[in-house]
Amino acid sequence: MNRRAPVRAFSLVEVIIAVGLFTASVTAVIALLPAVTRQGAITTDTLAAQRLPDALKVELSRLASSGFDALAGQVPVMNQPFGAGLAFVATRDAARLHSRDYSPPTTGRIAEADQYFLIECGRFPDEPLRYDAQKHSLDLAVRVSWPYRVPGSATPTAEATRTQVAFTMSLTR
Repeated sequence: MNRRAPVRAFSLVEVIIAVGLFTASVTAVIALLPAVTRQGAITTDTLAAQRLPDALKVELSRLASSGFDALAGQVPVMNQPFGAGLAFVATRDAARLHSRDYSPPTTGRIAEADQYFLIECGRFPDEPLRYDAQKHSLDLAVRVSWPYRVPGSATPTAEATRTQVAFTMSLTR
């Protein structure tokens, strides 16, 4: 008694459908890669921007060492919407930060091609945060925008095309 069991296999139609589904899945994954890469770059830049308050506080303290009231005089009172304030620039990795125009650092300026973040500080116009020489603190509204300069471009990018984050900080005497 030699019985042969029937051989079970996929039909040609089933194989074609499976290959088609696999191809569609791979195509969809590859199509998503640029969007995921772009979102990863945005997240990296946002995290770097969120590290800037500490570096900004150090730089503001350096500038205030020559006179707290002189520094406060350099920071304009902000208006609505946020206008141009005392400007700072930082590298993309947020490792270096310095004033763009006021009292340059002794370690040298950041090259224009490396200026990725623009940090603008403004004083509050109204109490209780308005600056007064009798107070022991300078309260600031800070806006960080990027990319300030794109490598290879001679001019800053338009403000409307930049990503922004804002925060407040207080500098004490």
